[in-house]
Amino acid sequence: MIGDFSSINDHLVAAREMADQAETKADPAIYREAIDELVAAIRILMRNSSEREN
Repeated sequence: MIGDFSSINDHLVAAREMADQAETKADPAIYREAIDELVAAIRILMRNSSEREN
C-alpha cells in the first residue's frame, strides 16, 4: 500500500491544483478533470479495501 499511498496523494494534489485553476479561470472543464483525479484516488482506495462488491 506504500506505493499506492503515493499515487493517492498525487491524485489528491492534482485535484486540488485543478480545482484552484478552475476557480480562478471559471472553467468547468478543469473542474471535471479535478473530479476525475478524485475518482482515481477513490478507486485506488477501493481496490485496497478488504470489502468487495459481490
